[in-house]
Amino acid sequence: MGCCQNLVKYSLFLTNFLVFVLGLVTLGFGIWVLVDKPGFLDLFDNAQSVLDQQGVDISGFDLGIYAGAPIILIVAGVITSIIAFLGCCGAIKENKCMLISYFVIILAVFIGCIVGAVLVYQGKFDEQIKTPLKDSIKYYKDDATSGSKEDAYKKVWNTIQEELKCCGVSGVSDWDKAGANVEGAGWTVGNKPEGCCHYTRGKSEENDANAIQACRQVPRLDNSTTYYFEGCYDAFIDEIEKQQDKIFAAAIATVV
Repeated sequence: MGCCQNLVKYSLFLTNFLVFVLGLVTLGFGIWVLVDKPGFLDLFDNAQSVLDQQGVDISGFDLGIYAGAPIILIVAGVITSIIAFLGCCGAIKENKCMLISYFVIILAVFIGCIVGAVLVYQGKFDEQIKTPLKDSIKYYKDDATSGSKEDAYKKVWNTIQEELKCCGVSGVSDWDKAGANVEGAGWTVGNKPEGCCHYTRGKSEENDANAIQACRQVPRLDNSTTYYFEGCYDAFIDEIEKQQDKIFAAAIATVV
């Protein structure tokens, strides 16, 4: 009988220790996802600021849920680790009350992990991303005053288009609408942002200043075979889904 009791006791101890380790893993994943925040989220923040400044309704332009899910995982990871540590103590000391409390609390934490993973799959991307970004293009100013919100918005758009090798939301033709609500886009060169023209198809090296200027002056053709004029929307969704996969994997790993 004593042998069976010891077997159960140490089995519970090892199980709790495993949960403790998995709690730390979940905490690590949550921090990683939060720190590894995609740069394009800065574009959403700036676009939201520009729209708000112009008095446009931005109630549907909310990506906070994607930042909230990693925080849920971090909190769940911390609580899981602490409770699992107490569970180890309860198993060694054979404290029944402590063990029952442990199992109830750990179940609640697991549910929290699942909630954190599921939340990120409830977004309506067209409503929360595509439409607001297209609307915000109407306020784009290529000749924005240095240091202004419009200038920050312009710089983020250029950075994102350069990094993701894309142009506009659905395509380069989106820039036809640039500046529609602010008396023109004030293009300093050509008819599209500089970020659309940093790379030419088939070349790994970045274009020089002359090549960028030449690109900015060509017609806006979404199906260009020379430049990366396809839209950034699909790239945005791919990046968001990468974050979803990280969160979901962390939550499932902990629960399993």
